[in-house]
Amino acid sequence: MEELESKYIDLILNRCLNFEQAKSLMINCDFKEHITFAEKVKKRANEMGIYDVCINVADLDEIHDYLKNTKLEDIKPNYLTDRTNWNDYAKKGASLLFLNSTVPGLMNDIEEEKMQRLVEERQKTTEYYRGNVRKYTFPWCIVALPNERWAKQIFKDDKNAYEKLYLSIMKMCMVDKNDPIKAWQEHINMNNYYKNLLNSLNIKTMHYKNSLGTDLEVALPKDYVWLNLDKKDAKGNQMIANMPSYEIFTAPDYRKINGIVYSSRPLYYNDTLINDFYLKIIDGQIVSCYAKEGQKTLETLIYKNEGAQYLGEIALVPYNSSISNTNLVFNETLFDENASCHFAIGAASPVGIKNGRNLSQVELKENGLNSSNVHVDFMVGTKDLEIEATTDKGKILIFKNGNFNI
Repeated sequence: MEELESKYIDLILNRCLNFEQAKSLMINCDFKEHITFAEKVKKRANEMGIYDVCINVADLDEIHDYLKNTKLEDIKPNYLTDRTNWNDYAKKGASLLFLNSTVPGLMNDIEEEKMQRLVEERQKTTEYYRGNVRKYTFPWCIVALPNERWAKQIFKDDKNAYEKLYLSIMKMCMVDKNDPIKAWQEHINMNNYYKNLLNSLNIKTMHYKNSLGTDLEVALPKDYVWLNLDKKDAKGNQMIANMPSYEIFTAPDYRKINGIVYSSRPLYYNDTLINDFYLKIIDGQIVSCYAKEGQKTLETLIYKNEGAQYLGEIALVPYNSSISNTNLVFNETLFDENASCHFAIGAASPVGIKNGRNLSQVELKENGLNSSNVHVDFMVGTKDLEIEATTDKGKILIFKNGNFNI
């Protein structure tokens, strides 16, 4: 495990963040138990000549206890809600590394109003970060680390649950390969085949259908661009924003989406479960929603956040993908979104259209890209999903039985 950890850090710093120009690094931890890993990343970064390294800890257990024991009207700006550092480091073009971990359902006993207040307080301190993160103005990467409680939820009654989750993460991130960086480059080369083909089809609309009941037509903007994990920041440096990443994605025209879409995997928003849900969409707007679990959380997400009544991303992931083939539900979007075709509620990435990075927010909206203060992926892929694209050359079934058909 020590050898894998060392290779993981090397992959993160040398390929995901790729310190060609950035001279600073901010590391954000979700749990205090991961400070040791963050310190090892800091040491390796120092050895690479990056001496301005900041480690933030926003411990989810501490946040839970604060919200549990604080009245709604007493939730005020404090060190648990302050993310000013994200702004500060983003403004100076630093690399930002997010060490994600989760305890699914941790916030299930916290009132929705309190969770929303926490989100709103955080957003007040991250305006620059939120306005530029999806433009890839600065290099950033989200990676996952295991914890015991998360592991026991996935591998129930298994005394080796933590080790199994750890090894699963390493495998999904190809850290078990002899040369992980080379392995990811080979994956990128393969993924580029589909990305380039999708970009050549001049797609007008995409019609999603499956046995869950999904029947949704999605229009693409005129100058859409399909992207994959091989991204570049504003200075042209290579980066991988999500580790792992198996998706090919773009932005829809948020005004031209009609039908109904059903979730295929659980969604955790602010560590609160939303499960077995659907969205009904007319002329782009989510006009109604229903969830067997987490109805109030779903409604809060959609109707209490600016721009969250519209979609901002469509992403294609084969059902026969590496993560899907584990037959595990990780209850963590970083993994589950890379096991399934998905959409995102909220903000679109400006790079989803040509020259989008240089357009104003008004210009982006005029071109059909949604603006929002949230971006929440939810999974819709199934083994019988079909997606029919309308193109200049007629209709093409680009997805069949959950996988690419082109």
